[in-house]
Amino acid sequence: MKYLLKKINFLVLLLVSIFISSEPMTEHSISHESINRTYLKYIPENIDFENEVDLFIGLHGYTGTATGFEKQTTGGFNSAANKYKFLAIYPQGLYFNSIENDPSSFVSSWNDLAGSKTKTPNGEICAIDADIYPQYPNCSEGGRCSWASCSDDLGFIKKIIDRVNEDHKIRDIYLLGMSNGGMMAQALACKYPSIFKGVVNVVGMQQKDLSCIPKEPVNFIIYGSVKDTVVPPINIRASDGYFYEPMEDTFNAWSKQFECKTFKKSDFNLYDDFEKNIASGCKSDVQVISLLNKDAGHFWPGIDRNVGFCYSPPQSNLDYSECNFSIANEWGNDFLINLLFDLKN
Repeated sequence: MKYLLKKINFLVLLLVSIFISSEPMTEHSISHESINRTYLKYIPENIDFENEVDLFIGLHGYTGTATGFEKQTTGGFNSAANKYKFLAIYPQGLYFNSIENDPSSFVSSWNDLAGSKTKTPNGEICAIDADIYPQYPNCSEGGRCSWASCSDDLGFIKKIIDRVNEDHKIRDIYLLGMSNGGMMAQALACKYPSIFKGVVNVVGMQQKDLSCIPKEPVNFIIYGSVKDTVVPPINIRASDGYFYEPMEDTFNAWSKQFECKTFKKSDFNLYDDFEKNIASGCKSDVQVISLLNKDAGHFWPGIDRNVGFCYSPPQSNLDYSECNFSIANEWGNDFLINLLFDLKN
């Protein structure tokens, strides 16, 4: 009976998610580096703009899209915006098709200042036998291992934040990203630590020896999955031959930089088994948290597959496949959002 009730609750959540996903988002454009860049904006019903509201920014992964991130990768992040009454923004990474008129060759990414490079202080970011990815037209000097855009994505996201601050009374700003979007979230935390109340990097370890550390403290959550072979949190080498910074090293480096004094390790179960590390007693009372999912792969928490490689309205037409299904996230979005809101206390 308990299992049946759980399945019924999930089906109700799925229907609600599909209904919410049909509610309108709006696409906005902004000129950056003489390129017309876009982002999506979602305003929940009955949100009180007379008072300050929170802003959440979600960043898609490599070859993902803004609508794919909301509809599939996160399992309907707009439903969380409705539930918690925050403004949601989904920027679109710079994109191109490596083969003209071939939707399967669609490439999009974020320049986190690591994936656009080849060399590190200790060698290259990929092995000699690594898979080689299509290089961006603006990355002619990126090198053999370069796979990300070389555009100023840090400035692009900052420009979006400035515009939203002009249009609305924003209280706290939270940033979440998946995979390459998680790498980008970490890079933004390093560049603009004072802007964000909290930053979450989901399965996005930055390249080995290029993982950034901010000069000033900021609340930071880094999330990895043991079974992830795309961007592994423990093993340095990924299945495609690229090298990534171990999650534990990033957690320790940030904790040291912020002079954290108290460390707590615990295990818990929330649909999956987790190992959680918290560094507190840090400068400016921030926290550094690492979350290791022992059961999942390269997925957003609460999702059991790597999805979001598509687009749908209101996003402008892309030479890519259209999203033909929605996913409901039973627990993962609530889990991350509540962790972030706990940082308010």
